[in-house]
Amino acid sequence: MTLIKNFINSTTTVRNRLTRDITLLVLLLISLFVVLSYLYSKQVQDDITQAIISAAEEMVIDKNHQIFNPISNNLTLSRKWAQLEQLNTTKQNVFNKRFIPILETLPQISSVILASSEGNEYFFTRQDENWLSRHTNPEQYGDGIVHWQLWSSNNSLIKEWEEDTDYQPHERPWYQLGLKTNEENPILWTTPYSFYTQQIPGVTGVTSWKDEIKTTYVLAFDVSLADIAQSLSNNSIGKKDISYLISPSGEVILPPGHKHIVKGAGNKGSLYVPGDANSNYVIFDSVNNWLKNKSLLDKPSSFSRNGILWWYKIFPLDTYQNSIYAGVIVPEKELFDIINENITFILTGIAFLIIIAVGMANILVKKYAHQLKDVPKTSILAQDFTNEIYELLRLGESETLEFKSTMRKNLKTGKNGKEIEIAWLKGLVGFMNTHGGILLIGVDDDANILGIEEDEFDNEDKILLHFKNLLSQHIGLEFSNSINLIINQIEGKTILVIECERAERPTFLYNKNNEDFYIRSGPASVKLSVSKVLKYVRNRY
Repeated sequence: MTLIKNFINSTTTVRNRLTRDITLLVLLLISLFVVLSYLYSKQVQDDITQAIISAAEEMVIDKNHQIFNPISNNLTLSRKWAQLEQLNTTKQNVFNKRFIPILETLPQISSVILASSEGNEYFFTRQDENWLSRHTNPEQYGDGIVHWQLWSSNNSLIKEWEEDTDYQPHERPWYQLGLKTNEENPILWTTPYSFYTQQIPGVTGVTSWKDEIKTTYVLAFDVSLADIAQSLSNNSIGKKDISYLISPSGEVILPPGHKHIVKGAGNKGSLYVPGDANSNYVIFDSVNNWLKNKSLLDKPSSFSRNGILWWYKIFPLDTYQNSIYAGVIVPEKELFDIINENITFILTGIAFLIIIAVGMANILVKKYAHQLKDVPKTSILAQDFTNEIYELLRLGESETLEFKSTMRKNLKTGKNGKEIEIAWLKGLVGFMNTHGGILLIGVDDDANILGIEEDEFDNEDKILLHFKNLLSQHIGLEFSNSINLIINQIEGKTILVIECERAERPTFLYNKNNEDFYIRSGPASVKLSVSKVLKYVRNRY
């Protein structure tokens, strides 16, 4: 028991390595042998398949957020801008200058539409290297007439013409949906359909407002789903799992170039309603099974095709208020095939490792015993607080040690600042996503002891309550088991010591509408991009 306590009081890095290499080594190898035997049973095969489905589902959801969060944000900002500019359908140049940069930077937006309750509409989209607009204004052009304009890349008018049409903006589903937006739901999304002009499958995000004379305006972003469906189909967790988009009614959004065409243009993507029981396309099989059996959302189900059992799961994408679903399909035998290909190697390796496990553990204990003194601390001995703090100050900031002058007070302005709190919260997240560490609050960058008296807390209970609130708001109370807070005095000044263990799952910093992922690199907390986060998490957990 004493040995275990010594491990806990040592650094998190060493503790994890010792736990991994010594405590779990023998148990893991023996358990692995049992698991490999148990893999021959049906239940384990099902469990592993479900794990792959869940991983594929998370990948689809992450991909969806990456694509649609910027679109929703731009739609919200554009509505506010349009209200301030008193935008209407006659201000073509103003409209174009605003939305050309958005269409260029967010290519998944295929077109932007502004329609009013007076029956007017302005439609704007790409046309090869140029821009194409359609203006509907019965008072200016007459009923059943639309005015087309072709604009150059620098927003210069190239040509214009008029055409007869039966197109009515007020009859379009996106317009009717736009009238239902309100303060509680400022943005709504249609279900997938084929766009009137471009004949490609997509959804439309809409928002609306009224001007000073009570004219209603609906602003809409047409978002193509074909390229998104292609992107999902190119990303997978395993070798054979499949991801796809589907409407609530069972219409599958197909990537460009697919031979199954019902609604849309085949070279640009299309919507397909499965129904042919003889279809050999596994996506259609899963959707047919889901429709036929009236399966629940978010519940894995299975079907058989040519002697192969396939598992699938259909779930809503919350970006669209459940107006569009996604599906993932995994062959149950995928992991089983991998195991069969490597079973001889696995069994031989297990036998070899079990024989030498005790010897390896003995060697590792001796090896780490010599290294413990050289590893940076990630916890301190409370009973020797003063000496421990002086030792940390001597070591200076590192991958597992960081100094902060205050908890909330900006010493330059003399006021409490949110940026001060976020700065040290980044350090906590970085520690938990890396090797753990210690944060000293009340110490400046040069290791001078300042104390946190500048923060002007009434008592220690107020400090603890403030810390708990920040942890709940920006990281999550579920990580409180990984964090220990010590409040003590040195040289007559109050010091906060925050000990962080390495977290067992990814930790994010929630600030405003952002979810950021940090790791420690040297004495700094480094923010990772989404792609690097996915790679880091896959390799770490």
